[in-house]
Amino acid sequence: MEWYQIENAAAVAQTKNFTKAAKKQAVSQPALSRSIIKLEEELGAPLFLRGKKEIQLTQAGEIFIERAQQVLQLMKEAKEEIQEIASPDKGRVSIAFLPTFGPHVLPNLIAEYKRLYPNVAFELFQGAGEVNMKKVQEGQADLCITGPPYKRSDIKWTIVREEQLYITVPIGHRFAGRDSMPFREAAAEPFVTFKKGFGLRFIFDLLCEKLEVEPDITFEGEEVSTIAGFVTAGHGISVLPRKPEIAHDPLVFIAINDYHLTRKVAIGTKKQGTLSPAARQFKKFAEKYLQQNQD
Repeated sequence: MEWYQIENAAAVAQTKNFTKAAKKQAVSQPALSRSIIKLEEELGAPLFLRGKKEIQLTQAGEIFIERAQQVLQLMKEAKEEIQEIASPDKGRVSIAFLPTFGPHVLPNLIAEYKRLYPNVAFELFQGAGEVNMKKVQEGQADLCITGPPYKRSDIKWTIVREEQLYITVPIGHRFAGRDSMPFREAAAEPFVTFKKGFGLRFIFDLLCEKLEVEPDITFEGEEVSTIAGFVTAGHGISVLPRKPEIAHDPLVFIAINDYHLTRKVAIGTKKQGTLSPAARQFKKFAEKYLQQNQD
């Protein structure tokens, strides 16, 4: 059974006339008739009663045409969905991102993009760096925006910004008057940090390993605002980027002078995967946006 036979049969059922159906399908009337006869032979039953004035469906024809119309509608919808995916100005883009990008960075990025391309839809996943990479590796997300860019053989990274990290203390802390200080000295204080699996925790643990210190961790969180809140309340100090959502809190950000500590932020995609036109266009836009807008 060929696809054109299904379309021809549906056209005959709609027009109730072989000549009109042939014109609708842009084929000759004999060619259309032959395709219907061949289809009926394959099905083992006639689909149409060929009257002199009007063609009618047989019982078998009614069953076949009902199913054929359902198939034709599904194929029409599939074609429309594929055309949307194939268009960079439509389709869907799925992104996995860090919680620190949730309050400002990603909402502003998407808002700016949708101002230019309002018909693009987004699917968003928020989580730790390891979780975000897994989303890309398993094909659940087109790309991830995370930091640092973990070494993975199946992920390609594009660095888009580098953020300085600071020792962060409450405004009344004994270190609060300093512009810079050694991390080794700060390591004697209790610390509030992120849970394992988060990029900032990975950087923090690597820093401690390099400087051979073991700070006392009093709390492990998932949101930068939560970490900042615990620091403000005096539960410990932390290592954080100076983000807009916490810059107004009664916190002091102190530069680290015995170790160059930054967080590289990168966009990751699957090396062997192929991005849809919509995802490819968004990635290019996001790279430029994140490089130019560092706040």
